[in-house]
Amino acid sequence: MLTITNEAEIYVAKLFAQQNEENLGLKVDVEKAGTPAAIVSFNFCFPKDLGKTYQKFEYEGFTVYIDELNFNALKDSEVALKEEGSSKKLTITAPNAKGEKPKDDAPLEERIKYIIAADISPGLASHGGFVELVEITKQMDVILNFGGGCQGCSSVQSTLEKGVEAQLMAHFPEINSVRDVTDHTKTDNAYM
Repeated sequence: MLTITNEAEIYVAKLFAQQNEENLGLKVDVEKAGTPAAIVSFNFCFPKDLGKTYQKFEYEGFTVYIDELNFNALKDSEVALKEEGSSKKLTITAPNAKGEKPKDDAPLEERIKYIIAADISPGLASHGGFVELVEITKQMDVILNFGGGCQGCSSVQSTLEKGVEAQLMAHFPEINSVRDVTDHTKTDNAYM
């Protein structure tokens, strides 16, 4: 599942030795697995704090814990040690973490969700916002909900028309319109 090169294994074991903590483990998680925004993270953890779905994997000098839900995302992954001048850092190659782009004959909903995750959400995330697909109506209207910094933002209409709608219409000419059903009266986290 998760291959750790010899150099990386030695490096991580030294990090654990420096912590001087008993029962400390390494939790490997995948946030947003199966989407283009997937991120693999490494964090120290105490096994007693983990859920029952975490499985234990023994390495020389440390133990790794991975949630069963992330097994497919971490399949064929490799952790290596990269040296840049005098500094060292761990890198991970996780070819299955982001999933695959849906094929042209995949359901429209799946393809729209992918474009939102791959192309639209990263731009909105820079302002603390996100958008999610609510539904596609029979009339081929795409209904969206904005959140985070986009909810209540004074520029959300421009973001919808010039950004989100323009991108979705360019990718999917079969849709008629893109509409926002967000309650923008809540401005607690609004970007502007």
